[in-house]
Amino acid sequence: MSQYLDSFSKKVQELSNTVSQKAQEAQLDQKFNDLRTDIPLFANSTQRMIQEKLGQVTDISQLPDEYVQSESRVDSVKLVYENFLKVTKIYENESYDYPVNVKESVDEFLKSVGGKLHDLSKATSREQAQNVLLSSPQKKEPKTLNYALSKVALTSSELVEDESLANFLAQYSDVQTKIAQLRLQQDTMIQTKFNKVIKEKLDREIEASTKARKLVEQKRLQYDVVRSNRLKNTKPEKRAALQVEESTCEEEFAKATDDAIIAMSKVAELTDFSARLNDLVSAQLAFHKGSAELLEDLIVEA
Repeated sequence: MSQYLDSFSKKVQELSNTVSQKAQEAQLDQKFNDLRTDIPLFANSTQRMIQEKLGQVTDISQLPDEYVQSESRVDSVKLVYENFLKVTKIYENESYDYPVNVKESVDEFLKSVGGKLHDLSKATSREQAQNVLLSSPQKKEPKTLNYALSKVALTSSELVEDESLANFLAQYSDVQTKIAQLRLQQDTMIQTKFNKVIKEKLDREIEASTKARKLVEQKRLQYDVVRSNRLKNTKPEKRAALQVEESTCEEEFAKATDDAIIAMSKVAELTDFSARLNDLVSAQLAFHKGSAELLEDLIVEA
């Protein structure tokens, strides 16, 4: 009985392998047939596109007005997004307002190294020495104009003899540090609530509409190629097949056009951009308002 079951199981496995192999062969045959069909179609479409660009072909299928208008609106929206990002991308660079003539002091670097050497000299074990070497250096101050002003004011307060002026410089240094922090908060808000959202809009929705438009152009070219072939062909035995092919291409062209209109409608309005622009303004307002209040308090105290 056991031998019978083993034999039966083996035959089932062989049958399964045969079916699987046949299925794979059928898939390969289908892919080959599709490729054999696609290559001439692509070549004819490419030739047609070149002829249209050279003005050698004038019988070009027209797209619906709704589609053309949607294209124009999407192109305008894309330009608005891209033009804004060219400018607001600056907020992703921390040192965009840092004075170019201010360089890191060599003394600061030597001080950092000297500090580690001092700590190493006090280490009493390998473990302590290793901890000193692996310890993170002191966090650098962000390279911004306000931090630079804060630093130079603090340094100057230690150099002047006038106590009143020294105090004012120290207060000014403190205010500039706080303004620098406000600026970094503004930048972070613009990066996350404006730049990131606009980039996602470009990468997701506008890119989807662009792909849909490319498909429309592809289907339109294929349809015009088949339509042109049917009009040129005078053999009755081929006209019927060409009419069927033309009808299929026309349906695909129409469907691609409808799908593209739907995709473009999702990005053709700037209502979402208005909200993002409001976030940009809010970030700038918080920075400038906070800065103004700090400076006003400094003037009053002075």
